[in-house]
Amino acid sequence: MKVLDLPIDMIATFTGTRNPIPYKFRYMDRSGERIEVKIDRITRTETMHLSGEPVILYTCQSRIGDFVRLYELKYIIPQYRWELHKI
Repeated sequence: MKVLDLPIDMIATFTGTRNPIPYKFRYMDRSGERIEVKIDRITRTETMHLSGEPVILYTCQSRIGDFVRLYELKYIIPQYRWELHKI
């Protein structure tokens, strides 16, 4: 997987005091086209510190175009910001 760290628009659900659960997101590819991806499966969730900030990394699987792809989403907790970390 290639590290991208692209900012994304995310729709997530929250249940009580648990971590957010990503549902679908949009990002802009290299050609400037906006791509919308519905998250089919979350295979792993990990809380860690990157660059001194607490983050939650989600390893997910979705159909993007004609292919099923694995990718990582990053939720930066203090900034309330989502990024497409790796794809």
